Parts: sequence; C-alpha cells; structure tokens
Amino acid sequence: RKHPHMSKNFAVLGKSAVLSKFMDRASAASKRDSPPASPPAPSCEYAELIQKLFNGPAVVAIIGVGSSEGAADICEGIALELSRLGRRVVLVSVHRLLPMNPITLPDEKSFMPGPSRNVWLWPSPVGQQIEFFKPRSPAGAENWLDALRRNFDVVLLDCPSTETAPLSAAIAARADAAVLAVEAGLTSKNQIVRDQRAHQLSGVNLAGCILIK
Repeated sequence: RKHPHMSKNFAVLGKSAVLSKFMDRASAASKRDSPPASPPAPSCEYAELIQKLFNGPAVVAIIGVGSSEGAADICEGIALELSRLGRRVVLVSVHRLLPMNPITLPDEKSFMPGPSRNVWLWPSPVGQQIEFFKPRSPAGAENWLDALRRNFDVVLLDCPSTETAPLSAAIAARADAAVLAVEAGLTSKNQIVRDQRAHQLSGVNLAGCILIK
C-alpha cells in the first residue's frame, strides 16, 4: 500500500493554545521542545515524534480526523522506524477491536506477523496465518491492554475517527498519548477543533497532530 507523504513537523498541543497559532508554529515548537536524547537516523520521517513519545515503553493512539483514513499508514510507518531501533511493536486495529464485547485477552496464537521484523498485528484478520507467540509473562492479566504492555515495548492503537466510530475515543483515552492524523488541504480547521474538543472531553491525552498528504 502506498504511504502518504508525511509532515516532519510534530508539535505539542497546549491546553490553552490557539489552534491557528499551533498550526503556524508547529516547526518552531518541535525544535524548541525536542529532548536532548540522541535522535534517530536523519532519514527517519518520524524522528521528532519518536523523540517525544517513544523514549520508553509507551501506548500511543493515532486517530483519524473526519474522513481521513491515514491513521493506519502512520502506524505502519512509525512501527517500521521503531522496529529498526530494535523495539517490539504491536499494531492494534481498534476498528476490529470494537465489535469484541467483551474484549478477550490475547493468547499465544493471536498475533499475526506485521509488515516488518519485530512488528505484530492484533487482533489478527480472519483467515490469516497466525504466528506462534510466546508471552513474556503468565496469563492472568487484568485486561487486554495490560497484556500488550507486558509483552511489547510499544503499543500503537490505530483508531478510526469519532465520526465513524464514536466508541473509539474510550479506547484512545487509555493510551499514554494520542496524535491526530490531519489531511492537508482536506481536513478543515473547524473539523480539527471539533475533534480536539471531543477527544479531550473523553479524557484522551492529545499530544499533537501529523499532517498527511
């Protein structure tokens, strides 16, 4: 699948920030706020985002905005870069997760190999071959997210927009941080503001946004 061109600018959303200023000053804010840790390779398209959100074990939600379907592409791109850094990553399709009621705990055969080494998919698409997976810890986790945290360095939640799947916000709220996928030239400012407010009211910890296309 062809990946959309991604903006290399990633900025932190302050609670009192005006959205238009946030969009105009994204590049400057990214450079000013970057931690002193050694950056990934210069060719890494997600270097600034990885520096900010993935210095240690993390659960991060990538959320589509409006009609945008770019969250899956962003998740795959981030997972590829993290796998090159030796991180174990699981991509979680929230779209497939929502119909599961209740959400069952992942077992040793529930993970499918992902698009690159050290990357797995969950829940696995029906009909796909499942890779044998040996958990790092015994069964008995409190919930599915705890189980994923124990067995992977990074959990990426691929979340559809709240317009198409309103319940996805409740899952995104369980992440350590969330990023909005904004499609340049298509996603309106009003749409971004509405989604920002809706997710914050749902308890989602919004860290910023990425421009796609």
